[in-house]
Amino acid sequence: MSSYPFNSSFTKQFRQEQPVSFFAEEKPFQHIVISNYGRMKEAALNALGQSLNEQLFDNAIIYRLFTKLTQKDTQDTVRLSAFIEKTYEELTAHANAEPFTAHYYKHLIELIGSFLELVNEYDLNGQELLMGNLNACYSNENSFAVNQSVDSEEIATMHRIIEDFMYQIGEYYQYFHILLQKETEQEENKSRVQVMSHVAYYLDTLITCTEKLIINIETTLDMLLEWETALQNRESQSLFN
Repeated sequence: MSSYPFNSSFTKQFRQEQPVSFFAEEKPFQHIVISNYGRMKEAALNALGQSLNEQLFDNAIIYRLFTKLTQKDTQDTVRLSAFIEKTYEELTAHANAEPFTAHYYKHLIELIGSFLELVNEYDLNGQELLMGNLNACYSNENSFAVNQSVDSEEIATMHRIIEDFMYQIGEYYQYFHILLQKETEQEENKSRVQVMSHVAYYLDTLITCTEKLIINIETTLDMLLEWETALQNRESQSLFN
């Protein structure tokens, strides 16, 4: 028996455009709208909305990052900057008070000044920039921030920026260790002037504070990588769906 398909132009004349309605009740929840086709209770709808909101906008990882940066990292950076400024002023005062050792302090003063510039730049173009981006992405109905989506490449860019600062700070960290070792060796020679012990103290404290900053940055990089991986997984799923 032969089979003949319907002619589409023939069947169109019998087709009617009718709106389909399932009598769904729409309930807004923060940045999403849930269509309720059954009789889901208010508490269940709110729980579903909260869960979807956190998954779609990466609230969990963003909140962890933002909390870490604001409650710990920024405070550590401020303390480090304050100690660098204090060290710079103290070494400058020593240089002015002791002309015979001023040439020795000159290199340290230039080094400390350069390091202070780097730390301030990291605070402004690293931490502050990252916190601004996080605040813009955080989905919170009580927040004044406008939610915006990001992709994995944008997070990867922030990761590279923060990582570059970490490498630069790490170079100073290693050099401080070298200078401290030289100071320790010189202090063993009693013919040296006694001001070397002051320099050793400043270097030792700088090393401790800088190490804490590096550890903070490493943790931030790990969290950014976690976020980037999650975004890449969702982007892959979206591509194949």
